[in-house]
Amino acid sequence: MTRTNPVFRSDVDCYLLDSMGDENSIVRRARVSTGGPGSSVKNNPGDELTNADKGLIRMLFREKHGVPFEGVEFEFYFRVPVFVSRQIVKHRLSGVNEESGRYRELQGEFYVIPDDRKIEQIGRTGSYQFKESDPNLVAKLQEMQIKESTEAWTAYQDKLEMGVAKEVARQNLPVNIYSSMYYKTNLRSALNFLSLRKEWGEDSLYPSHPQYEITLVADKMAEEIQKVVPNVYEAFIESGMRPV
Repeated sequence: MTRTNPVFRSDVDCYLLDSMGDENSIVRRARVSTGGPGSSVKNNPGDELTNADKGLIRMLFREKHGVPFEGVEFEFYFRVPVFVSRQIVKHRLSGVNEESGRYRELQGEFYVIPDDRKIEQIGRTGSYQFKESDPNLVAKLQEMQIKESTEAWTAYQDKLEMGVAKEVARQNLPVNIYSSMYYKTNLRSALNFLSLRKEWGEDSLYPSHPQYEITLVADKMAEEIQKVVPNVYEAFIESGMRPV
């Protein structure tokens, strides 16, 4: 094996690789309830929506008729720290394929907090806020993260050189090491993800306080979803970012 030095970064990768369906898919699925078989020849992919179509989408969202929104699907690529990937897999109405440290030699890429990351919380579990942190404290934590990750990465490579199996050698790596994953989900589940994992502030009907690092993923997901289904995204915002 070729030994490498660890790499440190403070961001995430989130790319929309593929999508299936558009807002016409939602309209078709909704209208089959009353239109029967003939509804399938209307609202072909890429067709421009009529005002009636847009009104139907708003009505479906307002009245929480969620199933038609499952007709649109997305496949994302994420490269995130392991502690973020563990939050992502909690959204179980999805398909996830993640790289395996059992079968491949991992890359020495580690997350380190950015300079503006708040790291001190006030309040009890489930109801706390973060306060502005002393830059010296942030710098000290960054130094510790780099030191600890470097030591863990060196030990991992030592074990591999000794002939230790990958699945054993990885066991003491920290959760700030990066992992890659493909994440496939439908629009309904994706909006639930955004409702919980993006920082919407007090405009949200059900305010959530997600961890800083997963909001980096949700922010990028939101941008891509809005491009594919702009009218749905508008209805989502108007609803106070509640899931459908």
